[in-house]
This record gives sequence, C-alpha cells and structure tokens, in this order.
Amino acid sequence: MKKLILFVSLLALTFASKAQTVEEKPALEGGKSEALAAIRLANDLLRYGYTNQSTLALLDALQIFSENPTQKLNVTREGSEVDESNMEGKKARVAFDYETVLADAKKFAAGDENLLALIDNIDAEAKGAHRGSVNGPSRHYDTVNGRSTDTYQISFISGELAEILVSGDGDTDLDLYVYDSNANLIVSDSDYTDDCYVCWVPAWTGRFIVKIVNRGPVYNRYVILTN
Repeated sequence: MKKLILFVSLLALTFASKAQTVEEKPALEGGKSEALAAIRLANDLLRYGYTNQSTLALLDALQIFSENPTQKLNVTREGSEVDESNMEGKKARVAFDYETVLADAKKFAAGDENLLALIDNIDAEAKGAHRGSVNGPSRHYDTVNGRSTDTYQISFISGELAEILVSGDGDTDLDLYVYDSNANLIVSDSDYTDDCYVCWVPAWTGRFIVKIVNRGPVYNRYVILTN
C-alpha cells in the first residue's frame, strides 16, 4: 500500500513538473496593439454614424483616427473585379478612409456652425499628428464581390504578435482566414459579422496568405489593418 502511495505521489510530481515546463513560455515581443483596438472602435462608430447619419458618431471616429495614425499597407489584392456602380441589394453606405469620412461628416452637419467648427478642429489636429506615420498600423481599403474571396500575402515577423483586423460595410458576413506558405490554416474568425479580428505569433518570418471571404450575395466595402 505504501509503495502504491509512493508511486502515485511520484507520478503526480512528474505530471506537475511537465505542466510547469509547458507553461513556461518565453515573453512575447510586444503586446496587442492599442491603436488597432481603437481603430476597431472607430469603425463601429462609422457604421453607426452612416446608418443614422450621425455627425457626432463620425466626429468621434475622426478623433480616434487623428489620435491613431496609420500608414498604407503595400499589398496586392487577388480577387474578382467589383462593379460598385451596381447598387442592387446594397443597403450600407460606409466609408473608412479619412478624407471621405471628413467630407461626409460635413455633409451630415447640414450647415450647423458648431459641428463644422468641431470638424475643422479635429482635422487640424489630425494634420498636426502627421497622418500616415510609419509607426502606426497599416491599412488597405478594398471591395470584395458577393460569394467571393479576396486574397493577400502579408509578411510578419517571427516571435512577435501578429494582428489583422477587417471591418466591412455591414451588408454581409465576412470571414477571415490566415494560412502559412504550406496552406496550413493558422487562425481564423468566421462568426456571423463582417468585423473580423485574429492574432497569433508566427514561428518564422515570412509571408502569410490572408483570405477575406464574403458569405453574402452583394459586394462589401472593407478595410484591412495590420499591427
């Protein structure tokens, strides 16, 4: 009996030791991007603002953009051509690029001098913050056809947290998938919205295949951002 108890105790200690070894991971280089989280909130505000023609919602989004500058993501989209003049079935009217949102905020203000002054102040702050800073997240605007897939190849660094955010115009469900160069699925976000976010730590430095799948029947305007 004593031998059995001793054996069980040794076995427990062995498993405990292994468990501790598994949990001892090296510290990651960098944490989740606060700027990317803020821009995700701004994109939610944009969808609300356009749906309700709310100048204040667009103003809040513009403020967030001014405080979290982004740079252009140099990628090439692989996907079918989109005829954005065909509005059949389209309900959403959402823009994610700064200049268009700025113009629409002024339009929604409908001549209100106080709102227009706020818009001018935010724009002045944004220009002073040097929008397009190389230190910010990278972004790319595009459109994916209904029942279609857009594909990108994006490079990430080994051992550092990689993040991808996709925000659509609200008309359809978008799903996001990331594969390695051997076509192995690394991470995905396939819920029933067009707001997608994934993060992972690459085991090597190189290009990853990023696919944005439109599950709906009409095209979807979206922005893709990386940290």
